Amino acid sequence: MKTIKFFAFLTFMLAVSFKGFSQTKTGQVYLIRVTGYAGSAVNYRFYVDDKLVCKMKNKTFSIHDIAPGQHTVSVVSGGLSNGKKSAPLTITVEEGKVNYVSVVSTEAGYVNKITCQEITQNSADPLLAKVKQKKDCETAE
Repeated sequence: MKTIKFFAFLTFMLAVSFKGFSQTKTGQVYLIRVTGYAGSAVNYRFYVDDKLVCKMKNKTFSIHDIAPGQHTVSVVSGGLSNGKKSAPLTITVEEGKVNYVSVVSTEAGYVNKITCQEITQNSADPLLAKVKQKKDCETAE
């Protein structure tokens, strides 16, 4: 009976240790889009390290698990735009931490320019309270 308990315990410990090794460590990046009326009818496409991660309408946000390290975030407007990505924003993702990235829309004459900006949790919380989470990001171009 002691042998069976010992092997059951040993099997359990091995299973737990393998599960601990198989988990990848990540941080989270919240991509937030609250741009007012400018461009509100078109999707914005968000890129992390030049890879499309989400297409979002206005008043939405998405959450992405990203490996720790330095990454770039950029955005491009859909609709009638030149199709060029915004200047890349460099963020540092840390394991178990959250980064908040918001879209900033500025108008210069008839030109609407969008860029990404990293914000604090204190700045993100009021925005997140007014928007809906998008869980099914469309990444096909």
